[in-house]
Amino acid sequence: MKQEKVRKPGKKDPSRAARVADYSYKKRFYQSGTVADDYDFHRWGSPQRARRNRAKWKTILAALAQTEGVGTILDLPCGTGRFTDRLVECGYQVIGSDISLEMMQQANRRIGPMKGLLGFVRADAEHLPLPDSSVDCIMSIRFLFHVDPVTRVRMLKDMGRVSRRWLILDYRHKYSYRYAMYRLRRLVGLAKNPLVRVSRAQLQQEARDAGLKVRAVLPVARVFSDKWVVLCETSR
Repeated sequence: MKQEKVRKPGKKDPSRAARVADYSYKKRFYQSGTVADDYDFHRWGSPQRARRNRAKWKTILAALAQTEGVGTILDLPCGTGRFTDRLVECGYQVIGSDISLEMMQQANRRIGPMKGLLGFVRADAEHLPLPDSSVDCIMSIRFLFHVDPVTRVRMLKDMGRVSRRWLILDYRHKYSYRYAMYRLRRLVGLAKNPLVRVSRAQLQQEARDAGLKVRAVLPVARVFSDKWVVLCETSR
């Protein structure tokens, strides 16, 4: 009997966005029921991808351990809620927020009612529909690298307005094996697509421009990961 081939996450998955430096495209792309239905499988549907997710969560917890006075967290964008329920389980009061209703519907179905989950709010990160200083912390994971630096600083300013004190962000940086190999391929003419990553100086400058202070930069994995979890504090 012929064994049925097991589907694995791949480049042809409907929730894999095109690699284009166009935030408006990404903004539209993720507001799709088809994308939301496939998203968890594409992102975490293999042992390797699941390990990466666990490593990111471990690093987020390390960042949270360096905060104080955090009771409420805005998870922005929450997507399908991969960290939303975990934050609630840690004892925080959590609001899930995303521009995509379809993603939040997936999150709501998967998580269900939880004491400490305050609900979901549709929001554009450029103009958050929340009052000043209305949460203790904003967490924004797997989002900011989709955005050009000028738009990113504008978003960070508004996050700093809404957060009383803390922001937990992730960035893709230049100090990794992957980026070193990209630079090598580029030198010999083999790199087809640009690989945009930030330096520490760029990170610090963006934080200053947004009125934030960088308190900690935590690598998800040294050398082989190009991801940082960054803890920032509002300057007021």
